[in-house]
Amino acid sequence: MPLAASMELCTEKEAFFNCAFVAALANGNSIIHGVKATSEFAIFADYLRELGATVSINGEQWEITGVNFKCKKDLNLDWVGGDFPHHQRNKKIIECLLSGTSFSCEEKILVKNSLIRELLTFGAELELKQDGPDESDELAKRMARMQGVKSERKWICNIPPVHSLLARDRFIAGDVTQAAFLALAASLIPDSDITIKAVNLDASRAGIFGAFKRLGADIEVVSRHERENDVWGDLRVKTAKELIGKRLGPEILSACIDEIPLLAVLACFAEDETILKLPSWSIAFCKPILSILYDNMKLAGIECGLYEDGLIVRGKSEIEGEGYDCKNNPIIGLALHILNIKSKSKNIVAGIECTENIYPGGTKFENWHSIS
Repeated sequence: MPLAASMELCTEKEAFFNCAFVAALANGNSIIHGVKATSEFAIFADYLRELGATVSINGEQWEITGVNFKCKKDLNLDWVGGDFPHHQRNKKIIECLLSGTSFSCEEKILVKNSLIRELLTFGAELELKQDGPDESDELAKRMARMQGVKSERKWICNIPPVHSLLARDRFIAGDVTQAAFLALAASLIPDSDITIKAVNLDASRAGIFGAFKRLGADIEVVSRHERENDVWGDLRVKTAKELIGKRLGPEILSACIDEIPLLAVLACFAEDETILKLPSWSIAFCKPILSILYDNMKLAGIECGLYEDGLIVRGKSEIEGEGYDCKNNPIIGLALHILNIKSKSKNIVAGIECTENIYPGGTKFENWHSIS
């Protein structure tokens, strides 16, 4: 059954949590518009209330009255996460905010920087800049290599002590992982043509769409919006005419680490070989995920191999398989759901119910309806 509709997404959770937390620290009433919440958002609202903020929810509008930094300093920051360096960076930023101290860091690739952007939006005087030689100057890069000089560009972030933040009206765009799932489905299901509305297109978060396009996916930004430090837009996705395997290295995968299962399933249908080489900081977390993907790809008859820091996939145009199991990992569940459809399997993916936590009803295509 071809897919042809305009799709709305749930609000990007991590970006929303960062925005709502900064609003809770700010002075005054902030309003976040167009919030399409999952069950986790209500839990976070209670967390903000415990912090001392007033949170009022009226449909898709959240009004948050901040505490102007008058809150306890030893907050539970488990909601930030802890698997990746950007989680550790964000925790350190929050600790510095609460203690009134400065923060600084350097990163080769800026990954998921929504907390930093929210601080800018709410009035923090911080510095975020890229430093190093011009990447487009090939002569300079060659000369540096000949001289044995490292010429890598890097991102520098300096945040002096922040004593006050100003309330703002905000909009947080749709979830990238959900959009990638829809894009994967439309790319592989024949005669599909869908529009995905209001997708987060921030470069530090939305690298999956560029990775899909490198393999040959037909994805076009048909409407782009920029406001303050935010970028979002509508994506039109059609069935891919031809998918070709590519080598995708750490710089590409750094900006789509959450969506690697979806990227791996797209590679299952690409001609020739796709090599996914993980960023070094993600290997410990991603290896178990790649192992689950490997086992399921083997069930589909896909020639693939695990290696020290990644996955190799040799795609084929048609597959058959049964017995897929996502091991209760929701993003793997979304990816295997599409693999299962392409396999024409009559059975559901084992553990697929776990996807309801991040995308309620999203794997049931009959729930996909036009909003245009």
